[in-house]
Amino acid sequence: MSRILALDIGTKRIGVAVSDPLGITAKPLDYIKNDDNVFQNIKSLIESQNVSTVVIGLPITLKGLQGQQVEYTKEFAEKLKHYIPHINIVFIDERFTTSLAEKHLSQTKKKKNIKDYIDSLSAVFILQTYLDSLSFGR
Repeated sequence: MSRILALDIGTKRIGVAVSDPLGITAKPLDYIKNDDNVFQNIKSLIESQNVSTVVIGLPITLKGLQGQQVEYTKEFAEKLKHYIPHINIVFIDERFTTSLAEKHLSQTKKKKNIKDYIDSLSAVFILQTYLDSLSFGR
């Protein structure tokens, strides 16, 4: 079965999470640097994880507005679709995912390198929200 990949797009790093083969749970993967190799790295991950759908979090403001970061994210998604035409891309509101990730990580004993995990944990929350919406609709 194919998996679903979630991306939390940032200008420096991209948080990544992948579903289990049944599409029930999400697990974090290492973040990807947002550099010249980003699309090739995502493509390699899509191929190695047998991904059919990519869920991308849209950083809509608390007031429901779409700012510069939303535009950046949409442009990134367009480039990704151009680079990997067969992939299905879905957007989901990612409000509060970073704050949820920060809260979750602040409760752990390992305070070092929290920044290394926030992006991918945010991607987990994005993906789990999407997976839950799919199972709710079943």
